[in-house]
Amino acid sequence: MLSKKILTVMVMILTLSACATDPAAQAKRDEAVVAQRAAERWDLLIQGRLESAYEYLTPGYRAATPYSHYQKSVKGRGLWQGATVESVKCEPEACDVKIKLNLLIHYPLMRKAVHTDTEMQERWIKGQDGVWGFLPTE
Repeated sequence: MLSKKILTVMVMILTLSACATDPAAQAKRDEAVVAQRAAERWDLLIQGRLESAYEYLTPGYRAATPYSHYQKSVKGRGLWQGATVESVKCEPEACDVKIKLNLLIHYPLMRKAVHTDTEMQERWIKGQDGVWGFLPTE
């Protein structure tokens, strides 16, 4: 007969292994990680720290796009006032993220700048190393 300690350990192992293979639980963990990484990336972009934000891109994108090209492609610096991750929906290897951006736009014929919000979609991909990276589509 198995001792109570061994039986308890076996139940714990089975419970943990079930959690590790549960796709819904994994998706929730991935959603939390991607939400945090997306927020961090937008904080860096708003601060103008493009070189640090570049590190959040997928390895494949970085291999194909040198930093100097990426830097020229980033539009909106100075307009962005804030960013909020609105939602994250993950599949095993990819996540779709909805971002709400707060912008401050200066129109030439207006005395005051205008605050406005816009939403955008982002695609995040899980790398072979398990690290999530942003994949620009434009």
